[in-house]
Formats: sequence, C-alpha cells, structure tokens
Amino acid sequence: MNFRNTFILSTLGAVLALAACGNSDTPKNSADQPPALPQQGEPANTPARGGATEPGSSAALPTTPLDRDALFGLVSDTIIDTAPCPFLSDTTAVATADTDYELIRREVSNEECRWSKNEGFSVIVSVDPAATGTPLKDRAYNLDTPPVVKGQPGPGDAAVILYDTAWETERPFAMGFEQRDKLVTVFVTGLETDPARLTATAEEVAAKLPMAPTIDSQRREIKPALKFCDIWSDENIGSLMGVTPDDGLSSSAYGKAGCKWRGGYGASEKSMTLARYEQGDTSLDRMLEIGGKALSDLGDRSVILTRGPSDGYAGDTSIWVDVGDHQFNLTLSGTVPDHAAVAENLVRNLFSRI
Repeated sequence: MNFRNTFILSTLGAVLALAACGNSDTPKNSADQPPALPQQGEPANTPARGGATEPGSSAALPTTPLDRDALFGLVSDTIIDTAPCPFLSDTTAVATADTDYELIRREVSNEECRWSKNEGFSVIVSVDPAATGTPLKDRAYNLDTPPVVKGQPGPGDAAVILYDTAWETERPFAMGFEQRDKLVTVFVTGLETDPARLTATAEEVAAKLPMAPTIDSQRREIKPALKFCDIWSDENIGSLMGVTPDDGLSSSAYGKAGCKWRGGYGASEKSMTLARYEQGDTSLDRMLEIGGKALSDLGDRSVILTRGPSDGYAGDTSIWVDVGDHQFNLTLSGTVPDHAAVAENLVRNLFSRI
C-alpha cells in the first residue's frame, strides 16, 4: 500500500482542452481552402539561427534540419546510470519499501543514495557526521507531527525506528543508528515499510559502510533524443512574439514531448506551446465546426483556429497538424501582433526542416 499527499489539478479552457482530450478519428484529406494568411517564404529559409531581430511573422527562423525520427518519438532517449551505491545494494534498497512500483537508483555519493519512482516515492539512505547531523528525533515525516521514537538493539549504537502518527496510527518510516563517527538514516517517503525491512537495510549499510569505496557524486541522467525547446532558440521566439530580454522570456519542457515559451507579465504576457500527441488526439472536424479553417500543404491534414481579443483577453491561435500516427499542436496566445501569421510561420518552418 502507498500513502501520499493529494494534489488538486486545475482545468484548462474548453477549446484548448480539446487540443489534448479529443478522441474522434479524423480523415487525412482536406476539402477546405486555406485561410487568407501569409504563407511561409523567405523567413523560413534565412540561415541565421539565433539572429532573429525583426519582430513579427517575418522574423528569421533557422533552417537547420531536424531528426525526423527523433521528432516523431521513434528514437529512444539515452539513459546514463550512476555507479552502484557504495554502501547499499539495489536489491536491498528496493526491498526497504513494500511496493510494486519500480524504484530506480537516481543519485549516489558517499553521503547519500536515493532510489525512487518519483520525487514523492523514495528510499533515501544518508550518512552524516554524528556530531553535526540532524538528531533522529527531529526528523519528522510530517513537519507538524513529531515522530514517535522507539529504541532498537542494533545495528550500531543508539539505533531507533521512527513512526509517524499524523493519521492516528503509528506508521514506521525511518530507521537510524550511529556507527563510529557517522549517523546513518534510512528514510522512506510515500511508500509503506515495516521494522523488518528497515532493519535489514540498516544492517547491510552497517556492514558495508566501513569498507565503502570513495566515489564522485552522481545523478542519473536522461538525455532526450530531441529537446523540443531547442527546435527554436529563445531569441527566435522572442523576436517573433515581440518579447524583449527585459520581459523575461523563458522556455521549459511541456508534457512528455513539447516545450512552452513564456514572456512578459500581466496583461502583456505572451506564451507559446508546441507539443506532439497521438494522431486523433484532437478532432480536426470538430475544430472546423467551431470556426477553424484548413491549411494546405502541411502534413496529412491541418487546421488553424484563431480567437480574437475579447473582454480583456488578448486572443490566441492554435494549429493542429496530423502526420501519420502523430498530431502536433502549436498554440500562441497573448498580445502578439498578427499571432495567426506568426503561428503558421512557425509550424511551416518546423515541417520544412524534416
């Protein structure tokens, strides 16, 4: 069993929710004429990457080819694992928790090793100086609930198991002991454990710690086959959106395969997302029904939907492109001049490079 905090997720607007939640299958032939929007031309063929200084839909965009297979998610990410933990085996570490989750070795050093499903579900073993480490009695699971501390016969000296009582029942979550000048703590978060599991882990650490090799601190890395935020530079997007360095333009990963750029503040905030989904994720027929228009010569089928300013809202443009088994969505919103033309220019640039 697992116990954890419950989070409340906010909902998106109705139309934009369709970009990620539609279920209807769509045909691949467009019978509609494209809207009267500027077509891709010289901007997408200008070779100066990162040199886009002209604002608006005609700003220069890169022509560097993209790896089509990586863009379509057909190339696996590269995983760089850490060395083994110097004082605990993976098998024992994973067995510390009573769970069916896969716990992956994420970080190792001579001071701490961590195995986890994610940030909230983990087994952490730390080794601190006994003279300066946080006393075990002060290592609460819930900050507002002091742990119940129960002494144990070992391993090492001053061994204890810590219990959390926030849910009106004692739940073991950690074990600690002193060995020579070290304070060792086995801490389990978000997962069930028990005294036998905690003790088995503590005993292995006690046996291996005196002979543990010295290693460099290491963190498991995942290098994606393609970083969506590298398709265009922040300078490219800033020029197109009319965002200056003072507006604080930033980019970050969006979902499993996408990027979000954001700049400006308050009423002048502007944002853009690019993401890949499964084909049919959004019904393009439905987008046409609510005011969208077909675009020509873009993927197997594509639709653009623009909403103008209203009631203080600056408006937005979304473009969906079906290609094979995949669907790409680009959404541009905020006070961007001629955002429909900017959005189309970006999407055409993307597909001209594969």
